[in-house]
Amino acid sequence: MPIILRIDGNRIVVNPGDHLPIHVYVQNKDKSLEVKIDISGDQAVPMRPAKDKRIKTTSAFTKLALKLCQNNLQFLQNAVRIYYEAE
Repeated sequence: MPIILRIDGNRIVVNPGDHLPIHVYVQNKDKSLEVKIDISGDQAVPMRPAKDKRIKTTSAFTKLALKLCQNNLQFLQNAVRIYYEAE
């Protein structure tokens, strides 16, 4: 998955050709925690992982992931657009 943004050791990545709504994954440095975040609207919103995915997170990491996405929402929306339009 391409890294869209790195902040304090955390990565915001996108899965090219992924389903709508437009979303990103926020991973901690060692990828032991990951949150799926919907960035399609005016607010970053956590999404439930797919049934076959075992995404692990904590309440604190989810809050951090939401903050990182919300603070960079416009940039993220523009940056991931090419990965969704390429479908």
